[in-house]
Amino acid sequence: MSDSLAQYIQQTLVRPDATRTEIEQFCHECLQYQFQGAMVSPLWLKLVNERLAGTPVMICTALGYPMGGMSALAKAFEVRDVIARGARQIDFMPPVGYLKSGMYDEYRRDIETVVQAADGVPIKVMLEFGMLTDVEKRTAAELAIEAGATYLKNSSGWGQGGRATVPDIELLHEVARGPAKAKASGGIRTHEQALALLNAGAELLGTSGGVGIVGSSGTARDQY
Repeated sequence: MSDSLAQYIQQTLVRPDATRTEIEQFCHECLQYQFQGAMVSPLWLKLVNERLAGTPVMICTALGYPMGGMSALAKAFEVRDVIARGARQIDFMPPVGYLKSGMYDEYRRDIETVVQAADGVPIKVMLEFGMLTDVEKRTAAELAIEAGATYLKNSSGWGQGGRATVPDIELLHEVARGPAKAKASGGIRTHEQALALLNAGAELLGTSGGVGIVGSSGTARDQY
């Protein structure tokens, strides 16, 4: 087992059909492998908090995807709710349509509203690079920084969000340097991929394949 690599992995189980039994096994694996974080949908936070509170594993959740179409006020309400239920880091998706429409003020305000509602809890913004041009990728990252994001994340790993690539993580690392950090997600399945993305500047990796990545096989079959 690669303990040093596990400390960068936020192990993820956000499938809509995930069962209670699967979540309990997931928590066991997060403790066994000492992953940096456990990422689950909000409905499972109570259970995960019961299993992981007081351990080194960070309890994380994700909001507003795969569409990002909730109002900013709805996202802010949910942010406060999940924090009250034990979330210690939050990934969320801003409205990609605003960005692609050139509605940059609206896009930035959406992120700002979530950041303010989090009141210091780290916010990771899922930028969905798979939907964006190269120019839009940089614009999205810069606006997220302006809005106070803690992490820039290339993708949710769902739908058209895209997969993590070395050039995209290098871009996020360049833009984020100083006020924020980069998180890579989407299609991270092997030990070699994980190392390449970390070397490109990622400080966290989001994947459902962490067990395979840090285990003896070095290969993970599951997608984020």
